Amino acid sequence: MNMKIKIVSIQKYLPGKLIESAELDKHAGLLEGWIKKNTGVEFRYHVNDDDSVSSIGAIALTRALDAAGLKPNDLDLLIFAGGSYDYPIPHNSCILKSKITDDSSAFPCFDVDSTCLSFLNGLDIAHMYLQSKRYKRIALVSAEIASRGITPEDPKVYGLFGDAAVALIIESNEENGYIPGYTNFTNFPSGALLAYVPIGGLVNIPSGKPTKKSDYFFNMDGKKLIRLTVGYLDDFVENVEINCSRSINSFDYIISHQTSRFGNEYFANRFNLSNSNVVTTLQQFGNCISCSIPLGLEKIINNSKIILKDKSVLLIGTAAGLSFGCIQLNF
Repeated sequence: MNMKIKIVSIQKYLPGKLIESAELDKHAGLLEGWIKKNTGVEFRYHVNDDDSVSSIGAIALTRALDAAGLKPNDLDLLIFAGGSYDYPIPHNSCILKSKITDDSSAFPCFDVDSTCLSFLNGLDIAHMYLQSKRYKRIALVSAEIASRGITPEDPKVYGLFGDAAVALIIESNEENGYIPGYTNFTNFPSGALLAYVPIGGLVNIPSGKPTKKSDYFFNMDGKKLIRLTVGYLDDFVENVEINCSRSINSFDYIISHQTSRFGNEYFANRFNLSNSNVVTTLQQFGNCISCSIPLGLEKIINNSKIILKDKSVLLIGTAAGLSFGCIQLNF
């Protein structure tokens, strides 16, 4: 019998307060309705001043553990998968772990950062660990605080992003769950610096150098990024269809990274996707970086009206870099 992977629990945490786009219109000096029209986002959450990436991730993980009736010691591995971090050193997962347990829990932890594809890369690593039988139960946490890295001076970016945390607990299982199917990641280095934060690493150390406030915020050349993405998307989707032996619009559910209104609409229209099988969260939460895909997964897993038995789910997205990724889940 093929070993399956069971989703033991998946829980989200939406930190701080709900922010309507009309409120951000005022902050940016825009006409009311501009942000909603241009980004597709109506609501998003922004953290409180005392929140951190590790603290909101810890809340999501605690919720997932409680929902599963588990304790931290029941885990074999913790993977933090996200693009936001509290400190350059140490890595997020060890700080997050310190918020939910003590030294009596000696299981390992590490970070995976591929920005918007962090969850998919982390999930792929978790699959390989479970399939090799090195670990039995793994927690995967994505947490993002985008609101502290955006500015009203760049209104399309300012209105697009939201803060969130999602925790997934999976384990190997012989009878129940899903079998990972086609998995693929690819990268096009011509897009390496089309989306980046100038200051925060060792290239631009602010000490002793004059800096602009804008250097601390997320920068994106949206037009070039869109052109590059569109140029490679057809081939990537064609490989999905060939390797999965089905058209992309025949998947029972497609959960894509929530890039923007344009990105979502282009993807759906280009491949004739129906509203019934495309899971969207952009309008309610904004682009939550690595959390966008797991927010969509949480949406269908915790919906009592959705039965995933014998269903095929495609997780697919892009990330700064420029990277593409997908994982097929066969329930």
